[in-house]
Amino acid sequence: GSYEMDLRLREHLADKFTEKYPKLSDIRKNMRAMKKLLKEARKVKTVLSANTDTYAQVESLHQDKDFRVKVSREEMENLFTDLFPRFQAPFIDAINSAGISKIEIEQVVLFGGGTRIPKIQEQILKATEQKELHKYINTDEAAALGSAFAAAASSSVFRTKEIKLRDANQFPFFVSFNKLIMNEEDKPDKNTGEVTEEKLINKELYYRNNGVPQKKAMTYTKFTDDFHFNVSYGNLDYLTEKQTSEFGELPLMMVNVKGVKDVFNQHHDKTPKGIKAHILVDESGMISVDSVDALFETIVANKSEEGWLDSVSNFFSGGTDDEKEKTGDKPEEKKEGEKEEEKKDEKKEEEKNTE
Repeated sequence: GSYEMDLRLREHLADKFTEKYPKLSDIRKNMRAMKKLLKEARKVKTVLSANTDTYAQVESLHQDKDFRVKVSREEMENLFTDLFPRFQAPFIDAINSAGISKIEIEQVVLFGGGTRIPKIQEQILKATEQKELHKYINTDEAAALGSAFAAAASSSVFRTKEIKLRDANQFPFFVSFNKLIMNEEDKPDKNTGEVTEEKLINKELYYRNNGVPQKKAMTYTKFTDDFHFNVSYGNLDYLTEKQTSEFGELPLMMVNVKGVKDVFNQHHDKTPKGIKAHILVDESGMISVDSVDALFETIVANKSEEGWLDSVSNFFSGGTDDEKEKTGDKPEEKKEGEKEEEKKDEKKEEEKNTE
């Protein structure tokens, strides 16, 4: 993106305009003129990525005055001297976050307007310890085509292959709740007859770099009445103090689960197995509670061992004798031709015996 570089180059062009026309009013108070300079600054930055110098020019920039000034690559790079060392940090963080070494990196593909600047490419080579960078992708065309195909895949009008976009969650999410436990003597309170102690439980449901969108579930097995749990960010030690302060108040949300006792009373004939909360992180990294379910176990009487063996034998034999009688299955009767042959054989045996 290199937006900070665009802003600095815009301010440089504004200074050049003021030097050329010192008697005019302050150009920085003209928002339309500053917008034109920002657009021209981006154009100059792109051109200087491939050339050593170029001209920045805007017609009727401020109070009907045209502006044209020569800008060199060296001049532009001097404006960003303090920024260049910072360009290595995102690459180092990405490598550490992925849990790989620099030797395992096969190739680095440049994508984005800021990566066209030769000085930034030098910093990328130092951070990744690569011999060369791959610049064979037309980044503008790739972004446009990718957006078009993703939009077509999400529409019901166009017929395209399924396009799934997967991203990584950059921040861990914790779920915290108060768990009911027995007191020190491992007995209920003498006055109330109930368990009075609670213990705060923190569980990391989504780790950093979990794939999103994704849905996970938390099962609460000790609650038989209404309760609540909190969802908040996890360990953010890898962020700076300034970045952490931008997250605002914690927790992110408190979820009240109501109607638990009523549901358990309605299904008193079943064994309760807990409350399951389904927590979703969408494509944008936003977390929400999708649904909450009550779990019950139903005991089904098992068949006897003999019945099980009978069912297996019937499966291979094709059914029992009773079933055969019901379906009309009978032993095969001999055909008429076979009966006549048997009678002839009997007559021959009789004649032999009479002889």
